[in-house]
Amino acid sequence: MRDVLDVEMLRRRYRDDGFCVAPPVVAQDVLDEATVAAEAVAAGESDTGLAPKLRERERGDGPQRLVKIAEPHNCSHVLRRLVAHPGIWRLAAAVTGARALQVWAVDLFIKRPTDEAPVGNIGWHQDGPFAPYWHGDIFTVWLALSAVSADASPLRYVPGSQRLGPLGRADLFRTDLDPARTGLPLPDGFRWSEVTAEVAAGGLALHQRDTLHASGPNRSAQPRRSLAIRVRTERCVLAGEAAAARREHLRDEALAPVVHGDARLLPR
Repeated sequence: MRDVLDVEMLRRRYRDDGFCVAPPVVAQDVLDEATVAAEAVAAGESDTGLAPKLRERERGDGPQRLVKIAEPHNCSHVLRRLVAHPGIWRLAAAVTGARALQVWAVDLFIKRPTDEAPVGNIGWHQDGPFAPYWHGDIFTVWLALSAVSADASPLRYVPGSQRLGPLGRADLFRTDLDPARTGLPLPDGFRWSEVTAEVAAGGLALHQRDTLHASGPNRSAQPRRSLAIRVRTERCVLAGEAAAARREHLRDEALAPVVHGDARLLPR
């Protein structure tokens, strides 16, 4: 039986905690097709004639346990369709109260199974400091292509941390997830607590730009695959030296589709 979608509860959690976890909104056959496409992109294949923008890997030698690819939909028609899936954006708009939404970046993450504790960690960070050219309301929709159980590297969130504001850029590939060693300038009196976000296949985790989050290794028997889709609302503007380049990027309807509402509401 599918989980009941309680939009009002999701809206409250997103507002109060800085994140929320929603049940599946993408059908299994669509996920199966996207999984094949994601692995093809990870293997260096393209059906568009184009390449992803950036590939990164965790530090160290040996087999790659963490695959991180920026703009994977640049080289996959299947992933382009998934990024624009209407069910995702109807829910995202309802949760955030946005009247218009545009995708401005996408990251593919694949975590291979490992028994080594620090391998494949994503360190504690906020998304906002990685995109200082956006002033205002941006957020991330984290789409689970495969089920993310407690042992499959679920996201870890610090509820209420969005109210701290930007804390500065952190190291995504930091292997030590001890909060005492994050290097983040946490204010005196801030009480650190963590929540683990298990997400069903086709489900979503939405978080605000300043919500602290991280993830550990994938100790399950299967790869953990996900898309982190970065979105802007009508309540933000571009500013700074990178604004011109970003405006050019936003004109690319394949890479930066307007996925909800009227594009004329989005400041340029």
